[in-house]
Amino acid sequence: MKRGAVIGIAAGAVALVAAAGVGWWLLSRPPTAEQTAETYLRALSEGDAETIRGLLNEPPGGFDEIAAAFEGADSYIETYEFDDVGDDGGVRADVVIDGEPGVVFFILAADESGRFVLNGDYLALLDTATTIGDSVRVGDVLMPAGRVSLLPAVYTVAAAPSDLVEGSTTVALTNAEPATAAVEASVSPDALATIEEQLGGYIADCTKTATAVPEHCGIRVPWAADLATLDSLAFRVDSAPVLALAPDARAFAATGGVLVATATGTKRDGSAGTFTYRADDWALRGTVTFTGDTMTLSVG
Repeated sequence: MKRGAVIGIAAGAVALVAAAGVGWWLLSRPPTAEQTAETYLRALSEGDAETIRGLLNEPPGGFDEIAAAFEGADSYIETYEFDDVGDDGGVRADVVIDGEPGVVFFILAADESGRFVLNGDYLALLDTATTIGDSVRVGDVLMPAGRVSLLPAVYTVAAAPSDLVEGSTTVALTNAEPATAAVEASVSPDALATIEEQLGGYIADCTKTATAVPEHCGIRVPWAADLATLDSLAFRVDSAPVLALAPDARAFAATGGVLVATATGTKRDGSAGTFTYRADDWALRGTVTFTGDTMTLSVG
């Protein structure tokens, strides 16, 4: 009886181990296509870029920016539902986004391990444009203006540089068809103050004591009418030029300055001489360019 008891216990143990093994095998099977579709749509609704990254066999180039923009989106799809996964792996999900109905399409395919991953055109296309500069911020990520790929969500598209240029628009983006976001941008009051500060520094450099008339400063001193050679020029700014931007913010003009220049040198008879000149129409002109997150003034 002891032997029988031992055998029975051993057999029961084997049976339990076998049953546990079957349970482990069932739990370790890859999610079905329907389960993967549900996981993806839930991640879209929760702004969960990392889960979406995990559903990619190999994230495309630039996915870090796509993920960052997605995480900085205004909001996400509010509800979703789909019937089934097609024989080709295609899924059509009816969603509500920004309070309006929409459609999200994507394709699933099994990888070498049998796991279903996102395949094909799951990203949405957005064509961006801005009236100032060459870049915009999408979900607080700086991107070149033009066509960009994003995950479906509601995004604010803002002009850049964001601390110098104002203007934004909002777009509820699905991948049913390409969308457009055109930003009507304008230079902010802070930008004007920054330009004036930069221009003030430039004027200070232009009016340092020099041995020649400084270039690209809008300064003309006719010292050659009175001196044979010039030893030094000293400047006094009685009134700084007043800044104005062109309506399209592509050019600037600082006009109405009053500048006094004192030239010291040798006259034609060989004696030392000092002469003073005054300009009541001193002006600086140039271009303004916005590239990425940078504003550059170029004096002509």
